[in-house]
Amino acid sequence: MSFLNRMYRLSTFVRIPRMYEPQRQSIAPAAAATLADFLSSTREQYLRDVQDASGKAQNWTVVMGNEAGDLDTIASSIAFAWLRTKVHNQPSISLLQMDRDDLDLRAENLHALSLAGISRPKDQLLFVTDLIDFHTFPSHKFALVDHNRLSSSFNPKEEPVVVALVDHHADENLYLDSAEPRIITPSGSCASHIATLMDNVDIPPELADLLLSAILIDTDGLKPGGKAIDVDRKAAEFLISKSSFALSLNTLQTNDTTPPTAPYEMDFIKTLSEELSTKKNDVSHLGPRDLLRRDYKQYEFVLPWHPDTPIIRAGLSTVPVKLADWAANGKLESESEAWMKERGLHILGVLTAYRGASKGKRKREMAWVIQTHSPPTDNFNYDALTKRLWSGLKADEVLDVKEHKKFGNGTLDNIQGNFPHLQVRVFTQNPHATRKVVAPVLKTIMEGQNS
Repeated sequence: MSFLNRMYRLSTFVRIPRMYEPQRQSIAPAAAATLADFLSSTREQYLRDVQDASGKAQNWTVVMGNEAGDLDTIASSIAFAWLRTKVHNQPSISLLQMDRDDLDLRAENLHALSLAGISRPKDQLLFVTDLIDFHTFPSHKFALVDHNRLSSSFNPKEEPVVVALVDHHADENLYLDSAEPRIITPSGSCASHIATLMDNVDIPPELADLLLSAILIDTDGLKPGGKAIDVDRKAAEFLISKSSFALSLNTLQTNDTTPPTAPYEMDFIKTLSEELSTKKNDVSHLGPRDLLRRDYKQYEFVLPWHPDTPIIRAGLSTVPVKLADWAANGKLESESEAWMKERGLHILGVLTAYRGASKGKRKREMAWVIQTHSPPTDNFNYDALTKRLWSGLKADEVLDVKEHKKFGNGTLDNIQGNFPHLQVRVFTQNPHATRKVVAPVLKTIMEGQNS
């Protein structure tokens, strides 16, 4: 199969491994170039080496976040590539698993990158579609951040090897012997783990700003009672001291005898958090297709309960708008069917998150679409798949799903007549169960032995 299907087709952290103990004498001078210069120069050099017939691209480590392309995954991949290159003298390049035009889907990303001095991200960053002309992926060494499974679509000539892994999702127990470091442990933001690896390292202020922005947007500004845990708070304090705000903060503290303010109470933290949140939540300019692909992750599952043990492909789209506002009157079905065909999916889960009109309480819906006209095998049993998915979702106590009062069987009354190849169910769910919770549940349902 061609690279990325031709573009579409420890586990608990208990120590910082020796390789990642700060080696101050090996640090390249940070003042020699800005973060933007570093990204532009490494991109240019990597692409030159990719074109070189002598195989120089094999010397590089490709640092990738997940395909959802949120700020956490982008900031983490940029920072980890900088750390390996500038501190540990291991040439590394940050690769975004998206088309460059997809950057426009997330205004908060563009804002944070701009604050970090990356004013022309479409020219300064490397996108997976920049390598579309290569039938096989040009490098074989990978570092994964903000996810912990290398997609089977990456098919270099040599056997791929994951040399490092930093994540905060459910551990899939892969790369136990090859990844160093191998950090998979809870946090509000993966960027917090990256920052921990940079303790005592002289990082550029703009890189600290970028990582701090990622932590703030993932933890609702570090507010107590939110997603932030101790590692996020400690990382934020470290990054603030390294950030572009540090000089003004130091000046204020010199003239102030009051106790230090907690990060979430600092005015600039509140302002930055609000700016990022406002931009993230403004999706009024996006249509249904853009909403489905804006925050999307894809998975492959082997089905041990099926006689042919086939592999199926599933996708999860997180959408910050309730279904009634964008997916009614058949749009859920028509747009999901089109997206599933584009991505080669058998299952699509659409996970909405929004604030209710009454008291602004957080609410979540989940719509599931199964496409039954593109079987992974000739004798595939879709009746068994649909029964397994519906019953598995209903049985999970954490998800706590209930049939959607308005769209339980889809957004059209005559779903089978209009979309004969789709099976659709829609539920309301536990408002605290994010995709980080849903994805492992889906994996268990699909790959468990019992029906």
